[in-house]
Amino acid sequence: MNKKLITYILLLLFFIHFTQTYAQTKSVKGKITSKVSKEGLPGVSILIKGTREGTITDVEGKYELQHTTTLPVDIEISFVGYKKKIITLTEETTNVDVELEEDTRELEELVVIGYGVQRKGDLTGSVYSVKGSDLVKIPSFDPMQSLQGKVPGIQILNSSGQPGASAVVRVRGIGTFNNSSPIYVVDGVIIDNINFLNSADIQSIEVLKDASATSIYGSRGANGVIVVTTKQGKAEQRKPVFSITSEYSTQNLSKKIDLLNGKEFATILNEAKVGNYNNLELLPNTDWQNLIFRTAPLQNYQISVTGSTERVQYYFGVGYYNQAGIVKNSEYQRLSIKINNTYKLTKHIKLGNNISISPYTQQVAPNVVYSAYRAQPIAKPYYNDGTYGVVPNVGNPLADLEYNSHNFNRGFRTVGNIFAEADIIEGLKFKTSIGIDYGSNKSTTYSPDYTVYNADGTASQQQNVNSDLYKGYSNNLTWIWENTLNYNKTIKKHHFDILVGYTMQETSSEFLNIHGENILRSSTDFWYIRASYIVDPTKSINTLNDLVNGVDPNQNYALISYLGRINYNFDNRYLFTFTFRRDGSSKFTQNNRYANFPSVALGWNMLNEYFMSPSKTILSQLKIRGSWGTIGNEKINYNRQFSLIQNELNPVFGINEALNPGATYGTAGNPNLVWETTYQTDIGIEFGFFGDKLVGELDYYNKTTKDILVDLLSPGYIGNGQGQKVTYNAGEVLNSGIEWNISYRNKISTLQYKIGFLGSTISNKVITVIGNNGGDPTLIGGFLGNGIPVTLSKPGLPIGAFYGYQTNGIFQNQAQLNAYPHSSQANVGDLIFVDTNEDKKITDADRIYLGSPIPSFIYGFNTELNFKNFDFNIDFQGQYGNKIFNGKEVVRPDPYNFEKHVINRWTGENSTNSEPRASLGGYNYTPSDKFIQDGSFLRIRNISLGYTLPENILKKIRMEQIRFYIKVTNLYTFSSFTGYSPEFATSDVLSNGIDNGVYPISAIYSTGFNVRF
Repeated sequence: MNKKLITYILLLLFFIHFTQTYAQTKSVKGKITSKVSKEGLPGVSILIKGTREGTITDVEGKYELQHTTTLPVDIEISFVGYKKKIITLTEETTNVDVELEEDTRELEELVVIGYGVQRKGDLTGSVYSVKGSDLVKIPSFDPMQSLQGKVPGIQILNSSGQPGASAVVRVRGIGTFNNSSPIYVVDGVIIDNINFLNSADIQSIEVLKDASATSIYGSRGANGVIVVTTKQGKAEQRKPVFSITSEYSTQNLSKKIDLLNGKEFATILNEAKVGNYNNLELLPNTDWQNLIFRTAPLQNYQISVTGSTERVQYYFGVGYYNQAGIVKNSEYQRLSIKINNTYKLTKHIKLGNNISISPYTQQVAPNVVYSAYRAQPIAKPYYNDGTYGVVPNVGNPLADLEYNSHNFNRGFRTVGNIFAEADIIEGLKFKTSIGIDYGSNKSTTYSPDYTVYNADGTASQQQNVNSDLYKGYSNNLTWIWENTLNYNKTIKKHHFDILVGYTMQETSSEFLNIHGENILRSSTDFWYIRASYIVDPTKSINTLNDLVNGVDPNQNYALISYLGRINYNFDNRYLFTFTFRRDGSSKFTQNNRYANFPSVALGWNMLNEYFMSPSKTILSQLKIRGSWGTIGNEKINYNRQFSLIQNELNPVFGINEALNPGATYGTAGNPNLVWETTYQTDIGIEFGFFGDKLVGELDYYNKTTKDILVDLLSPGYIGNGQGQKVTYNAGEVLNSGIEWNISYRNKISTLQYKIGFLGSTISNKVITVIGNNGGDPTLIGGFLGNGIPVTLSKPGLPIGAFYGYQTNGIFQNQAQLNAYPHSSQANVGDLIFVDTNEDKKITDADRIYLGSPIPSFIYGFNTELNFKNFDFNIDFQGQYGNKIFNGKEVVRPDPYNFEKHVINRWTGENSTNSEPRASLGGYNYTPSDKFIQDGSFLRIRNISLGYTLPENILKKIRMEQIRFYIKVTNLYTFSSFTGYSPEFATSDVLSNGIDNGVYPISAIYSTGFNVRF
């Protein structure tokens, strides 16, 4: 979809709009005020009943309604938190001033919870809601990235800046050694991520955090639940409303890594005694970062229509997202189609559908970011004849970009459901829905035959003798059938909301991978694999099987669940919630298949007590709530319960040394596995002052996860060989902390403003863990290229804690070296490793805790300003207290380039006591606190400035809204970290916080417009 097509569609819609029949225009003016404060109310809706004609009040509460309706007619005046009013207009009516009364029944917004909605004032759980309008402020393909710094208790990190890379999301810390991601519920369909959704199609996102809110999802709620509600047509909106958004952005590298230049690098090599560079001034000085990074475009377009008829409510949206990467040959394109309909068959029966269809194409560039970091600055990118220059040890990144960038993923994903609702009797509703999540992907990776030659014409190691083609096909399907009965009844001061349900779910997958050689390179038309192209495994050693097909054991399982919830409210003062879910999973054997997950919660709306009446002049809301419950996690492969056979050994034996198919005992299963269970307590308070100008929430949470499912190395006596792992219930982890969200809104004359601050603390600690082979209670991870682990998880420390040697300066002379315990590899000018256990020698036992990759504090603050027709927003996000291990600096078996600080190396006694002598690897690059850096940062996440055309102009051209805006995302990050960005993560919690050369995120500069009519 190009710019011309967007323009044609826009003109067509304008033409349709302007060719509507014009009737005689009538006008009525007035002002809407609060009966209590007497102040004007901005944003009040004034709608002519039974039509689409209407308007809203300005910042002073004033309005002018122009219409063509035959008089007399009724207008409906409504505003959230106030009672509706109906006014009849006659021929004589020219001015209507109205005072609205507060409505305590509607003072709280509705919040989506599991299998229903609830007034926020009636909530007993910890639920945070974000409106869809806040999500579109950030240009990203994954809506979760738009929540950074907007929700307390949730950490959202970028796994990579590569286009199409999803966010890593963690709710209230890390409570498991395996998959710690939350689940997502999109219009009732439970899935693993929402990176297929267009943010413009989302009405709201609710983050469910405590046991009272999440236990309705039982076995999958331990890591939190993200509930997504997409946009629907409104029954009162009888005529279609079109909305168009167009946004164009440019992306730049937000920060370069400070590396040695050519002269500095040669100086280090000379001192390390592997170089012989005499005339340093004549050496090349190649900045590889400048060569691989570029300015790249990002485009985002959206067209939607919403409305209703007497029996149908509809929403239809089409979006196109195209992000080119700041590294050449990396790109992501997605077309998103959203269709939501509700059909009113009778007065008591409704049918509906919610469907998302998202085809996509992703091109993945080779890891030239890491290559550019390591590449020698004295190497030439090109020779004089224009051919690629040889870059020792890492290869020429520019050649990699040409020869190894034919890596594509193409596929689509469909998520949706069809449902039926029936009002059986007054207050009793039955709902059934069938949902699916289907994804299909086709991957193609092609590498031509090529060679990068040395200047003397000899071949370098950067070559591919035979062209390669890898083809991959995969698909997965999840279906879920849910049936619920919901009963709502109010008896005087007692209100009951009772829910019971039964659900079934099944997930399955298939994949096929194949590898061929000697593929024609002249055209993509020849990128297919014939039987003769398939590599003969007897003639080549190939780490990838030439033909592999099967299923993903993480995507094949079934669940059956029984659920129930009782919400009780007495006199809008005392609240009670009890939730129960029983889950059965095929991931466990018959004896351990089912588990129960109950929760209980209490709430007290103190402000509604009679004795609090005098406080209502200051307080506008005050509620105390508390909850306790259990929730589960079963995110392991279904085959962990079974012992498996290892096939495709293909040993060679016999007189003729023939190749024979073979198999052996593979991975041992564990039939005694049980559910991983989290026990969570939450105590919260919600308050409001001065008519809710100042509002806030404060929560304390404490959650303990027991029977954690862990893959451990199996003891040798099992007989399944070295390196094989068995899954056990082998750990316990505690997460606790405090969360808050405080905001203040007010206005000064025509300037409206809102200031918000939110934050959360995280205390993460391993309580128990069973080590590998049943030995030392420690799990290790974060293995670098040299095979050395840099994290450990053991009782008393956080998950994935960094560990290594503690340093204490530099050995300045031989006498100091002789006097202090040291490794046999240590010399004068090297780092001093502390003998922490005081056994007079340096061994692995001296490695100690060096910090945690988990921040102790996550925060965000924002400001919104509205002045007449201008709007301004600025958002900040940050974290504090975490450490980063600079892994890319440690692994250097060959003379790679160095970060700038190395130039300040030790050159003689007392020259420095912080940077060791020049060396190319080995002792000084052993994991130690030298490579631990502060991961704290504060980022200017987003700045936007918008202008909306005045209402009098809009009325003349019969438009509802036209807004133009500019914005900047990831403008600047305040951080001492020397890498591209301190914000990154992996799904492997035991290898978290290690920078191995990640694709950097970019600064994004955007301009766009919104049109609604």
